[in-house]
Amino acid sequence: YVLYAKHDRYMEEDKTSRLADIRCFSCTCEVCTKFSPKEILSLESEEKISKIALHNLFAIKAEVDRVKESIHQGRLWEYVMKKMRAHPKLFETIDIFTKNSNYFVSTTPKFKERSIFLFSKEDQYRPEILAFKNTVQKFKTRKKIAVLTKNTTIRPAYLTNEYSILREKFKDSESIQFCFYNEFLGVIPLELSDMYPASHYEMPRKEFVPEDFPTFEKNWNIFFLKNNFDILYISKNDDFLKPFVKILPKGTKRKFF
Repeated sequence: YVLYAKHDRYMEEDKTSRLADIRCFSCTCEVCTKFSPKEILSLESEEKISKIALHNLFAIKAEVDRVKESIHQGRLWEYVMKKMRAHPKLFETIDIFTKNSNYFVSTTPKFKERSIFLFSKEDQYRPEILAFKNTVQKFKTRKKIAVLTKNTTIRPAYLTNEYSILREKFKDSESIQFCFYNEFLGVIPLELSDMYPASHYEMPRKEFVPEDFPTFEKNWNIFFLKNNFDILYISKNDDFLKPFVKILPKGTKRKFF
């Protein structure tokens, strides 16, 4: 922080800037609330360095506290994703981060008090989601007919009117394996729909591209190969599932409702 101060480098939350390029401070430390950038630049060299260094020390402490609070709130993944978007060069490392996210599964709590936030395709690699998919991969049913539709707005699915209406469309619904799906979480069997984070997430209402979700395809293949369904019912208006339906096991017929 002192070396930066000697070169008039001012630390901010997501970057460092030259003090001469700053018009006003957004920081609320004791230096930034008393001086303007122009006033600090006009100080004698030693005093100027001292003021910038003191601010930089405050900025470092604030960043450490933000990381600690992110860990406390269970939002470290979201904070890291946010920080990676601070600069294009930093964002280039995101592939290394997501491709190796399995290393974080064992050290990430499987259950949290707060919902997770899902923003973009990178979030399919969240440790919580990978852990849930590992659980789904172990799921097996003897039922021969499956119904798959997008996850309900209110969760868990089995408590919703959407699920009640869906059940009424099929005779002998007790013999049917009802499943839901989420682009990030993959296939969600009804029996697991109240598990974390299948019933504890928030995401934007937008259309996602199937090609951006390779983990969905992996989850799809394992689930349908392990459960030998004779028939799979899906909504005829579901564009996201279309490419995945084409790779169903040969013994599984697709039907629409």
